[in-house]
Amino acid sequence: MGYNYHYDIATSKAKVIFKLLFRWRGSVWRAVYVEYLIWLTAYAILSCIYRLAMSKEQQGTFEKFAAFCDKRLAYIPMSFMLSFFVTVVINRWTTQFANLGMIDNIALFTSQLIKGNDDRGKNLRRNIVRYCVASQCLVFRDIHLGVRRRFPTLETMVAAGKFI
Repeated sequence: MGYNYHYDIATSKAKVIFKLLFRWRGSVWRAVYVEYLIWLTAYAILSCIYRLAMSKEQQGTFEKFAAFCDKRLAYIPMSFMLSFFVTVVINRWTTQFANLGMIDNIALFTSQLIKGNDDRGKNLRRNIVRYCVASQCLVFRDIHLGVRRRFPTLETMVAAGKFI
């Protein structure tokens, strides 16, 4: 569960933004600290080996190897690597949006499959769509801050007519 920063950012001064970066709950640092510590440890070990354990000749060979790797890194452009990242992010958001479960198709199928102009058919169609709207509203309460403000409790949803 993420931490909601809307209030902190809306009522903040310039220094609060930097303070929010270091807040632990939901922080960026929390997501990457293990990898960062591994990278720092590997860098420190390589640096100590380079400075303390290698002779001048070995240091020269190591520097040539580093220059070789740096030259070969230019063969794979950064824009090429970033395009894969952007594709992954866009696909993730598209999949999340597709999985939200809009009720349009359910309403259309309900009106098509439940025939009749009598009261029983109308009530059945109305109740199915009403409960689909209510379930969608419950989901959106967990996702969107505006819907949470509009319907903070189930009683407010009942008062608005989402439930009978």
